[in-house]
Amino acid sequence: MRYVFLIFACLAVLWCFGQEANTIDLSEFQLENNTSPAFVLIGEAPSEIYVPENLKALTIHALSNLGGSLSVEVSPYYFINTKSEDRTYFRFIGVEKDGEQYKQKPFSGLNTTTLSFGYANKEFENVAEGERKTFSIGIRTRLLRFYNKEEVIRYYDEVSAILAGVDYPVEVLLRLQQTGDEEEKAGMIREFWDVEKLKKYSKPVKPVFQVDGALGYGTLFKENRIDSGTLNRFGAWLTSAFSLILNKGATRSTTNNYFNVLVIARYVEDGYTLAADKLYYRDIGGKVALEFGNFSFGYEYIKRNGTVSSERSVGNISYAINKDITLTGGFGKDFAGTDNLFTVFGINWGINMGKSTF
Repeated sequence: MRYVFLIFACLAVLWCFGQEANTIDLSEFQLENNTSPAFVLIGEAPSEIYVPENLKALTIHALSNLGGSLSVEVSPYYFINTKSEDRTYFRFIGVEKDGEQYKQKPFSGLNTTTLSFGYANKEFENVAEGERKTFSIGIRTRLLRFYNKEEVIRYYDEVSAILAGVDYPVEVLLRLQQTGDEEEKAGMIREFWDVEKLKKYSKPVKPVFQVDGALGYGTLFKENRIDSGTLNRFGAWLTSAFSLILNKGATRSTTNNYFNVLVIARYVEDGYTLAADKLYYRDIGGKVALEFGNFSFGYEYIKRNGTVSSERSVGNISYAINKDITLTGGFGKDFAGTDNLFTVFGINWGINMGKSTF
């Protein structure tokens, strides 16, 4: 019932915030947010190493256990001053045109901040046998980002040409010349503009280098009763990413393809145990990932040291069904436990509101 209510609430919000056709709506960009800090903290993420280009106001993450795990991530930026004319895409990414020059603001990532809330019903290794309901919250923001300004300028010029209506392919221009019906011409222009817009905006330009910071806190009831007392878990981590574009200069490509290298450093105080003392972990790991169109493939490895030593070795795959829905999967070896081989699949649904001009 709570999921039905959530879906209707999301649709109601969408209805209230209509979009204007002559602006760039950030929701036209492909959803790349495949999990949340709230899920990562409680071990419910197909991938634990990620830095999303989060261009959705609201993202819902659900795993394959059908209702046993759900996370909602909210981007406050999209709810603040939604009618402002200053909400441009390039101001959002922190690269702005000042006269004939582009200025980069590497510390302007506060607008990427998200708040996440998670729920899971699962077994935990150091808690009594049986599934336990756990609730978690998380926050994430971009601390640092650097773009290749040449790539940003090229992207700006391409999209400007489309919006100005001067970048039509030859076959479209011929069709426009052959018809004398102004209404039909307008329909053809609108049809081309919509299709081309979706193609060009399907993947935004990634920073060459970026650093994200995240915090998470989770709690569960020892015996699944409110009066049974709680166990708590806290984590803080930094994730850095280097992205190399693979199809640079392909002006007619419908996607930007990337090779990504990511590194994570994490500290966890784990109170999800019936022992007298908490467990403490220090995690260091890395990930490599390839993005080709709607597909992304990756492999991540995390080494855990502390009260106990273990490791996580996981392969990842994701597929974008459309700009708002992405399927993700993870398979491999999780941190130490009696049964640490796993396969998990998830669905991620992004929703946006408000507008952003070019």
